[in-house]
Amino acid sequence: MKKSFFTKMAWRNIQSNRQLYIPYSLSAILSVALFQMMASLMTNDFVRQRSATLPTLFGMGTFVIGVFSVIFIFYINSFLIKRRKKEIGLYSVLGLEKRHVAQILTIENIMVSGLSILSGILVGVLFGRLSFLFLNYLLNLPTAIDYSTSWGTTGITALLFVGIFTLTLIYNIAQVTFSNPIRLLKGSKEGEKEPKSSPLLFLIGLISLGAGYYISLTIDSPFNALNQFFIAVLLVIIGTYLLFTSGSIFILKALRRNKSFYYKPGPFISISGMLYRMKQHAVGLANISILSVMVIIAVSTTVTLYAGTEETLSNRFPEENNISIMTEPELNGTELKESIETLESDLSELSSETGYTMEDNYYYRYVDMWGDLEGGQLSFRDFELGDNMPTTIIIMPLEDYIHISGEFRQLGSDDMLFYASGFDVTHDSLTVNEETFQLEEIDESPAALNTNALFGDMLILVAPDTEVIDSILSYYNENIADYPISYSADYYWSTAEEDQNGAYASLMNDELRETDYPIGVFYESREGSREEWYSMNGGFVFIGIFLGGLFTIGAVLITYYKQVSEGYEDRERIQIMQKVGLDKETTRKATQSQILWMFSLPILTAALHTAFAYPIVQKLLVIFGILNNRLFVLITISVVLIYALIYWIIYRVTSRMYLNIVE
Repeated sequence: MKKSFFTKMAWRNIQSNRQLYIPYSLSAILSVALFQMMASLMTNDFVRQRSATLPTLFGMGTFVIGVFSVIFIFYINSFLIKRRKKEIGLYSVLGLEKRHVAQILTIENIMVSGLSILSGILVGVLFGRLSFLFLNYLLNLPTAIDYSTSWGTTGITALLFVGIFTLTLIYNIAQVTFSNPIRLLKGSKEGEKEPKSSPLLFLIGLISLGAGYYISLTIDSPFNALNQFFIAVLLVIIGTYLLFTSGSIFILKALRRNKSFYYKPGPFISISGMLYRMKQHAVGLANISILSVMVIIAVSTTVTLYAGTEETLSNRFPEENNISIMTEPELNGTELKESIETLESDLSELSSETGYTMEDNYYYRYVDMWGDLEGGQLSFRDFELGDNMPTTIIIMPLEDYIHISGEFRQLGSDDMLFYASGFDVTHDSLTVNEETFQLEEIDESPAALNTNALFGDMLILVAPDTEVIDSILSYYNENIADYPISYSADYYWSTAEEDQNGAYASLMNDELRETDYPIGVFYESREGSREEWYSMNGGFVFIGIFLGGLFTIGAVLITYYKQVSEGYEDRERIQIMQKVGLDKETTRKATQSQILWMFSLPILTAALHTAFAYPIVQKLLVIFGILNNRLFVLITISVVLIYALIYWIIYRVTSRMYLNIVE
């Protein structure tokens, strides 16, 4: 036979089965577009400028979307090939050999996959550009954000989906090769085997989900949260899949064993329907749950960042004008104080000459070190990231503590004040470098030290004078540190002319850039940084909304096709039940109950995952200066409610489609 004959047959088959191929192709196109848009964010210049970790995050997101695409396309392909088994069986009865049928399926696959991949890439580029234009208009950011893609991204997308469609072709050909014509003729009517529940998989799912929750609930620092976030996400994803596939079957079978409950028209129809379809239901439901969590987390965290910008600025800049001071290791505390007083005098003189009045000015000197508190002994060690991360130790002199706290305290030569964050100090004395100090606790950390909240365990020590700190610093540099550390200081002040903060900041920037001090001086102002921070956080909101839209489309796509495919699967079963005596109203209520459960489980699971993800996500927000937990909680609840409303609309539309199909 000529190849043109097979080509014509393949095209005719696609046309005659367009009711199946149109939603199949649309679903494949949207899957390609989703992957294309997600992958493009990895190389987007705007994303790369926001944070060095964002490309890695989007790389993980691209991987997840790729896995979803494999699962989803195989799911809709299995529905398609099952509906066509009778037709393929007729080919064998009419004389076509299996190799001829395989050729027809190959040509069909090339036509559909080629069109889907090409169209998906074009839709991804077009929708990506349009969505960026819309979000630029909606958010009105100072600088427009460009959507960009690359040939490399396009090539990766094409190769991935060529591979996926090739695997589906191999699966389809295997279905034809290993089945006899009679079985193929009955294939579309072949019933589902009762799925088996695996206690082992159910247990693994519980352990995996519990481990993911445990990591989130016990995380102790933002650094550790950053390291363990992906591990927790992976464990929760594995647990979600296993519990949906094995746990749901286990629960449904338990309900079926309850004869007084099961043998009623409504529960009988809904539970039996869910049980025999759960193998397919479970994967789709798990996908929807995970995508829903991604929507909620992506949108709520980025909106929190933007809404908390003023809080971030206040934490980052305790006063309107801020100077960070760095020194050389050989500079002691007294010499640093003299340099700061010289700087203060120059700033006051410059401000007065230009018509400004300095006020609320203060400073504090400190040293940052790392170590462990073991009993009453403070053991220093060098910094290392990971589970064994040391305690951050901040030591400052008493007179500087009084400056920033406004609290007058007196200390003897062998006394120290302390404040511990993240752990309890149970001893009344502390031995540092073979010298023992009596401890007095501080009720709360001074507000000026809020920027240190991103560290894990933190111990603030207030020494009676700088000589004690000089001695400790000398010991640390000689015996512990790979690289010597030195004093640091922060200097803060405001001006009486608040309406001219921007002009004053420009003046200070210009003047301090030209001065030469024995200490390093880095000036920043709250007003001068406001536009930059709003632009950066507005960019995060942009990315969050874009990702939320992508994941919502993915959830809608899976939900739509699941409802359509399950409608066709359940139609004959429901109609048979009506023919043997069940009235239409009873079957309608039963199917509505089944649909409601299928829709409720993903959103409830997503809400549960979000609740347990709160501690680890909150720690990550601390890195960006968000310490207001109440703000994050309120925004997260709002996002959950809005997404639930969108999900309810999807439920209403798709459930109506399902009922129209089965009835």
